[in-house]
Amino acid sequence: MVSSDTIAAIATPLGEGGLAVVRISGPDALVIADKCFEPIGKHSQKPSAAPTHTIQYGRVVRNGQTIDEVLLAVMRAPRTYTREHVVEITCHGGILPAKMVLETVLHNGARLAEPGEFTKRAFLNGRIDLAQAEAVIDLIHARTELAVRAANEQLAGRLSRRINKLRDEFITVLAHIEAQLDFPEEDIEPAAKTQLLAKLEAGVTEIDNLLRTANEGRILRRGVRAVIVGRPNVGKSSLLNRLLGHDRAIVSHVPGTTRDTIEETANIRGLPIVLIDTAGLRDARDLVEQEGVKRTRAALDAAELVLHVLDCSEQLAAEDKLFLAQFADKKRIIIINKIDLPRRLDLPEEFVRM
Repeated sequence: MVSSDTIAAIATPLGEGGLAVVRISGPDALVIADKCFEPIGKHSQKPSAAPTHTIQYGRVVRNGQTIDEVLLAVMRAPRTYTREHVVEITCHGGILPAKMVLETVLHNGARLAEPGEFTKRAFLNGRIDLAQAEAVIDLIHARTELAVRAANEQLAGRLSRRINKLRDEFITVLAHIEAQLDFPEEDIEPAAKTQLLAKLEAGVTEIDNLLRTANEGRILRRGVRAVIVGRPNVGKSSLLNRLLGHDRAIVSHVPGTTRDTIEETANIRGLPIVLIDTAGLRDARDLVEQEGVKRTRAALDAAELVLHVLDCSEQLAAEDKLFLAQFADKKRIIIINKIDLPRRLDLPEEFVRM
């Protein structure tokens, strides 16, 4: 695919920082950069005259006024991310300097890129395949080292190689079958039929293995949603703070302190765990608490893991038994809290075994 227009966007997160990068990609990237950039010093050159994969020092100028002092990287097609001419302008960080540099580039003929359009062009131009394109966003959103490692492996083409190998095996089998249909007088030896069946069975097994890893990949990308539930004042917020390693939720001896759900992500052995502290489950006593309990139940419906907290110093209440029965279809961990107090909790045997 050959794109007819040239796109530009700020490639770094918005906000204050030391540096920001404005990326330009397309057939006119060098021409547009020439209009914006004035080299400084005898060794710097205009982008169109500079060798590929070099950095030029100068300033971005608009209507004779200096916008910012920058470093400009020239990367000529096809040895670029998009396989088009690419120019990256590194300016001072901050929302305004980057915005003004981008506006200068757009004023000189570039179009504002759509979200993900640079990666889209890399895919359409054959630089990466669809699995690798998906890995780019996974890498950007990775929250743990395991997620980074998995995204890097997919970006390097590991998944694509497995899929392409499967495809080649099935095409080979298909070619043999079509040959038999087109030339029935040419008998296929029994051994060959056995080999074809073995290849098909091996292919189905590999597909099943790939499908089984899909859930693992989803967990690495999105995390496991773990909801902390229990009656008021059993220590749900204390548990959240302990798992996070810092005070995130307000802790009080007054029942019903937590009225709304609180979400935080913890990195536990390389897996992102989305911990959700909730309002205590009980009959609501006012409209605010009623809304909190409603949100707790909504969080429970979307949860993949339930952390059910019980108070060791109190007997198992009817509400506890009800909640234990209601959450029976969920994967859960029953947590006995306040074990430093005299034990009054007598947990039924069926829940101990669980």
